[in-house]
Amino acid sequence: MKKLQRSFLEAPNALHEPNKPTLQPPDSAMKPFIFSAKPNDGAKHFLGITSRGEALSWGKNNLGQLGRDTGGSNSKEPKPVECESNETTIHFVKAYVGGCSESGHSALLDSKGFLWLAGCDRWQQLGLGSSAGGSSGYTWNQGRVWRNKFVRNEFLASKMEGSIRDVSLGGDHTIVLSSNQRDVYVFGKGGDGQLGLDGKPFVSAPTRSKTLSSSGTKIAAVCAMKHCSLTLDDQGKTLAKTGRCSHVVQSLEQCIRRAASQRLLNRDNKAAS
Repeated sequence: MKKLQRSFLEAPNALHEPNKPTLQPPDSAMKPFIFSAKPNDGAKHFLGITSRGEALSWGKNNLGQLGRDTGGSNSKEPKPVECESNETTIHFVKAYVGGCSESGHSALLDSKGFLWLAGCDRWQQLGLGSSAGGSSGYTWNQGRVWRNKFVRNEFLASKMEGSIRDVSLGGDHTIVLSSNQRDVYVFGKGGDGQLGLDGKPFVSAPTRSKTLSSSGTKIAAVCAMKHCSLTLDDQGKTLAKTGRCSHVVQSLEQCIRRAASQRLLNRDNKAAS
């Protein structure tokens, strides 16, 4: 695999591996975008959305996380993503990236409220299977445990009450907050309890998380980090937490800043103490 040029994507300060370089775009690379998504826990790919609603991606692409059929080739320049759809025009409004150094998945929210996902699907973190079929009934497309084009998640849309307020992508799982600010839906790897489901299932299709959902205080945002999931109130304080959540302080601060920048919180753009 061709090594990415250090001048564009690499920076010396990795979040969890300070002695190893991580991919980091210069500020100038983000300026053309009205919305951009940066990796949190070791993933090395990026997404940006233009004022016309076009989504572009760049960085590492070993498992299709850039959403382009490029044979796994990395990209040092932002290029348009590809979608499995007959629609001629899809207007994207938000972007999310996740994964770790060995994997990566991506999500895009369109103007109609649908979530599109691409990248690693080894743990069903793209949520493209029906919960009725269970993990044993899941079939990967052409036997591949990844998707190199963005696919619209139909199962999530059929289960949710209301539209999507927030999305966060962990190491191998995905969590989605409904606009009702009560219900949290999860899918992907769950063996460490990160989905907040009874029995800690090895993997799960999209389903409501009883642990992360709330019947009282409204949930303002969600955070998925490695094998951990959290929900935040409108002040950026943790409401619920599940999974292996040690050593995630920096990642949590980054998630809080993201939520504040998207005006999901009623506070200034500072990490909660």
